[in-house]
This record gives sequence, C-alpha cells and structure tokens, in this order.
Amino acid sequence: MIAGADPRRQSAGDEVAFNGAVALKVLIRIAAAISVIFCFFASTPVAAWDRASILSEIQRDDWEASFLNGAALERIKDTQSTELLIDLIRDQSANWRLQIRGIRVLGEIHTPKAEDTLLQWFSDIFFHHGCPAIKSSLALSLGNFSGRRVAAGLIEGLDDPEPLVREASIVSLGRVGDKSAVPYLIAQLSDKSFTIRVNAIHSLGLLKDARAASYLQGIADNDSELVLKREALVALSLIRT
Repeated sequence: MIAGADPRRQSAGDEVAFNGAVALKVLIRIAAAISVIFCFFASTPVAAWDRASILSEIQRDDWEASFLNGAALERIKDTQSTELLIDLIRDQSANWRLQIRGIRVLGEIHTPKAEDTLLQWFSDIFFHHGCPAIKSSLALSLGNFSGRRVAAGLIEGLDDPEPLVREASIVSLGRVGDKSAVPYLIAQLSDKSFTIRVNAIHSLGLLKDARAASYLQGIADNDSELVLKREALVALSLIRT
C-alpha cells in the first residue's frame, strides 16, 4: 500500500486491476478458441454432393432458395459433384423441367467445365432435341460467363427459328460483355418482334459501343413505339457516359 493512501481506495483499485487481468485472459482464450475453430473449418474439405442429394434438392419447391445459395454452390463446385450434376441433366429420361433447373445451377458454378458443357449442349440438337425451353435456358445460363468464345456460341443462337431462343441469346450477349456481338445485335433492331427489338436495344446499351449510337438515335427519333424510344434513349445515355 502507498504511504498516506486511503486503504479503501487502494483495495478497490487492486480489485479493478485484478478483474481486468482476469477479463483479458478470458478474451485471449476465447480468441484462441475461435482461431482453432476457423482453422479447422478452413482446412476441412467441403463435402461433395451425391446424385440422390442433387436430385432431391432440385425437386424441392424452394429449390432456388436452398440450392442457389453460397454454401450449396460451393459444394456443387466440387469436381465430383459437378460431374454428377452434368450426368443428371444429360439423362434424357429426366423431366425436362428438372433439366432446366439443373442447367440453371450449372450456370451459377462459373467453372471452365460448366462453361464448356453449356456451350456444347447449346449447339447440340440431340441434347435439346428442338425444345426451345431447354435451349433458351442454356442461353440464359451462358450469360453468366464471359469472353469471345461464349459470345460466338450465343451469336449462333440469333439464327434460331424459335423467338424464345433468340431472345435469350440477345439478353445473354449483353451480359457477356464481348463487343464482337455488336453488329449482330444491331441487325436485330429491324426484327419484326417487339421483344427481340427491345432486348437488342437493352443489350447494346450494356455493351456501350459507339457503333450502335446512330441506330439507337434513329429509333429514339423516329420509332412509333414509345417503349422502344424510351429504351433507346436509356441505351444512348449508357453509351455516352
């Protein structure tokens, strides 16, 4: 005890110091425990899906909420799990609606294997066997990827006889972001389908290529459809920013 100090205050100060030291030790131990837990989970490989589990998840009514989330997608990125998903989609005996759900999941994986598989199926008439719903789903899933190779595959979809496939290809070309698609999208501005034209305008705006400006300005100035005029102005504002 300090000479002349109040014994009660000195005792209270010692108690505070003691309690503070105890609290610090507790915090250090908690931090150490958290570190151990983190290292354990970081070093533990993510369990792969099996075929039955993938099928069960895709069949659920809330499959998007349960399957298209971070944890589930990380598991499906496992090489074995991805192969099982691909085999499940490829199974021609499967319900086509489940195939479309599987294609949606594959499009969210963002791996070279997923990209290669989707491109192959998109150009394979024996896979989508003339079903526009399946082929358009493939086109939309390809919109989650990027690069000239993906754009080239989707450009082929612009010649498809089914409007649904052409629309999906146009939408995805805007998302892929490769400007090699610009001339092909400009050509779609004169299509007789309103939906084709409005999606082409939107995708040209996303690509922000000055080559489309005069065509979009012509629509903004002269088209009789107010919606197309408005969309053209929006696209032009994107190109000019």
